Amino acid sequence: MSSNYYPSLLKSVCDHYGIDMDTPIKNLPKKQLDKILYGSGKDRILFKYEGRRGQVRENEIYFEGVVSNVSRRYHETVSSYVREQMEKYMAQKECPTCEGYRLSEEALSVKVNGIHIGQLTEKSVAHALDWIESIQLSEKEQQIARMIVKEINDRLTFLVNVGLNYLTLSRSAGTLSGGEAQRIRLATQIGSALTGVLYVLDEPSIGLHQRDNDRLISTLKRMRDLDNTLIVVEHDEDTMLAADYLVDIGPGAGAQGGEIVASGTPQQVMEHEQSLTGQYLSGKQFIPLPIKRRKVIKKRTLKIKKAEENNLKMSM
Repeated sequence: MSSNYYPSLLKSVCDHYGIDMDTPIKNLPKKQLDKILYGSGKDRILFKYEGRRGQVRENEIYFEGVVSNVSRRYHETVSSYVREQMEKYMAQKECPTCEGYRLSEEALSVKVNGIHIGQLTEKSVAHALDWIESIQLSEKEQQIARMIVKEINDRLTFLVNVGLNYLTLSRSAGTLSGGEAQRIRLATQIGSALTGVLYVLDEPSIGLHQRDNDRLISTLKRMRDLDNTLIVVEHDEDTMLAADYLVDIGPGAGAQGGEIVASGTPQQVMEHEQSLTGQYLSGKQFIPLPIKRRKVIKKRTLKIKKAEENNLKMSM
């Protein structure tokens, strides 16, 4: 497509509506600016376009508008370069009507204990669980909301049990790490209470505090007890020791691995002389603490201030 195509299209639109192309955008009347940005609607535009060989083509078309054109091309393209070019003309802005909650006025007008659903989703999972557990309802309200409150409580508890208590409910899925997204899917599966399912998990313990790691292991055991099979790829000591059956693949990493060195219960793997994993699990081998520590460089230290419990909010 020639680079002259879109300028010619815009000129045809301006000619149709009598818009002076030399007038700055900020000085255009709103009606004329809307036609350029959001399209001609039901109006057909006589589009004159000069091709590469000098031939002039005429056609009556509906003009989709600059905003719609950028949005369409952004969502349809598979090219990262085109996306980057389109993003230069895009910006995230809070909706003045819903204030960024992405809900209708009717939905936001319903409040429980003084807050609406949008304000609830701004809370972390831990704070939302505290709120739902402390909610005060009349006897009639309890009869109506009993099953709803129970379902919300259960789902929040599942997220806490897999170490996601610090996430806010309004968190965008695109900002989650691979481990966080995996644990959210895990919490969803727990809530579904399915049986006879094979789950394959890739290092779900990455980034977890030791306390949350214990909760994760307990959650995996509950899923196992529902007659499910869980295959967990892990390097975490506690997770390996909690396994019903352990497979040590080695003897080294990468190209040096690929063979089953030992298999069986964790105790059987620990007793296997050729298993490096077993030797570390049994304590025969260990990584010693360094005798000499590196000196602290104050200019390269990071101070966390005003941190709440569970790392719910941090300001640096």
